Amino acid sequence: MGITDYGHRGVPNTVLSAPLKSDGVWNSAHFKSKEYDSLVSQYVAAVDLQSQRAAAGKIQRLLLDESPVIFAYFYDWLVVTTKNLSGVGAVATGQLYLQQASFT
Repeated sequence: MGITDYGHRGVPNTVLSAPLKSDGVWNSAHFKSKEYDSLVSQYVAAVDLQSQRAAAGKIQRLLLDESPVIFAYFYDWLVVTTKNLSGVGAVATGQLYLQQASFT
């Protein structure tokens, strides 16, 4: 499909829309499917978990049928600390949560 290197996202809408929708801003493979576009719109508009899961299942089956896709999340994400430091939380955008951090 294409390779995108975008930051950590709290919702899957970016991963579903930007590289795969017909008008996606990162659709470098030029994947175009009216059915896929409609399913993503249904997923985003879903107001309950059951509807969202149903749309997600249809999206997965369509992508498996039409084109193999692998999303390698945060393959270049590193957090460096020292073995004497514990309790550090980190996310892929580079934020560190140091509330529980302590040196031993």
